Amino acid sequence: GGQWTESRHHHHRIAVSISLTNTNVRKRTSTGNQHPKTYDWIYLASSFSGIRGSRQKASKSRAMSILPGTTTQPWTSFDVAANCSLTGNYFAWVVTQDNEPSFPQVANFWRMTVGLDGAENLSDAVVIEWHEWARSNRSDLVRQVTVLDACRDELCRSIGSEIDGGLAGFGVLASYGLGAVLLTLYGAFALRGLFERRKTTTTLSEKPHTAPPDSDPGFLGRIDEALRCTTYDLFTAAAFLSLGFQATVIYSQTAPAAYRYHSSLQLIVSALAFYPLAAMLPLVLTPDRRSLLKGAILVALFVIHTAAWVLCANGAQEDDYHNEILMYLCPRNHPPQAVVLAAMFTMAAMVWMPPLFGVCLGVVLCFYRCNSRIMWQAKWLDRVTQGAVVLYAAANFVCMWGAWIALVVFIKGAPRRAEDVWNLGQALALTPWMPVLVEMASILCGKSHTPGTEAGVAGRLPRGFEVVRQEKVLHQQEDTALLDDSPVH
Repeated sequence: GGQWTESRHHHHRIAVSISLTNTNVRKRTSTGNQHPKTYDWIYLASSFSGIRGSRQKASKSRAMSILPGTTTQPWTSFDVAANCSLTGNYFAWVVTQDNEPSFPQVANFWRMTVGLDGAENLSDAVVIEWHEWARSNRSDLVRQVTVLDACRDELCRSIGSEIDGGLAGFGVLASYGLGAVLLTLYGAFALRGLFERRKTTTTLSEKPHTAPPDSDPGFLGRIDEALRCTTYDLFTAAAFLSLGFQATVIYSQTAPAAYRYHSSLQLIVSALAFYPLAAMLPLVLTPDRRSLLKGAILVALFVIHTAAWVLCANGAQEDDYHNEILMYLCPRNHPPQAVVLAAMFTMAAMVWMPPLFGVCLGVVLCFYRCNSRIMWQAKWLDRVTQGAVVLYAAANFVCMWGAWIALVVFIKGAPRRAEDVWNLGQALALTPWMPVLVEMASILCGKSHTPGTEAGVAGRLPRGFEVVRQEKVLHQQEDTALLDDSPVH
């Protein structure tokens, strides 16, 4: 493919005579089933391997790398702004040594930016030599790139941000945004019901107030019923979405890779996957409803979130060390360091706080048992537990919205590549919430003469089962008691 004649002068400068033809190069690349206009850089670079060692030795005796055959110091004297698209792609390869541009792009870059007389007519041999020179003198060129402001936007766009269309992209952001809105709606109506029950308790007698069984609860009442009947569906959707996402994060962090570029963003999204689950604990912690199943899911979530946090935290620290230049050149390509640290520490605290609280509570109960009292019987202990759960859920609710807003701001300001768009995988991130919305609509939109809750919940049961409202049962017992003149049990 080429003939090389190497001669050394007394100043250790290397003069290389190259004889390469486009026909030979195309013939070589066409055997590898590549496009005829695409050059095999591995093949071309191997031709220069014989002189690379001598060139590196020669470079040690020079204070600054000089472009072969010229007296020019790249990039300060180049017209790099002549074509920022080519410059951004080439500079991105110089900085990252990844996504090496094709030979036509390299040739156009050198012929347009050098600024020498006749540079537009450079031969392919000279272009290849200069490209290999850039490969060998990467450290010097990177330092010069860092002081240039020209074409910085194109450079950052070519390098790419941490937005990962295959994992942490727009679909995941939209999915957790929808989950946050639903959880806010559920929490608001739960607080509304709590205040109404307290108001009823303080204004009425000790006998519970029950509405007539056939009365219309109103629009807000029907929404409240629909939300209360689908709370477990919301928890299931959030839990399995989080399990799937954390499993993907763990696989991404443990898979062999030269370097990982998305660990900081994965850490934030991993924390965002945990906050909604912790925020809905007061809604799902009912000991008489599927306690074993919910307990098993929560234990599995604790284990997998701990593993994901450890891996993402270590990966984020390695990213800071290996990608320091990239973060300096393109700060918008990475989430703010304050957001990453906040997600790292708050997620660790929120994941481990319930087990530690349980251990401390168990120690207190052991001493309380020694006082010849039955465990869990003290009223103050129940109030402390309920208050701790509410505070824990409120803190996670704030963290959930904070992490989501931080991600929206980052993705909106980060430069995006063509592949960072909606795709099938990102769209599937929205599907776990669809059953929740369908069940809510079926309960909310019942027939005009049938309460929506009974019609919707009964539709989820097999034949032979029916749903009976507690208020209706109480009214039937009251009517029976009045007729039989007997007390209601």
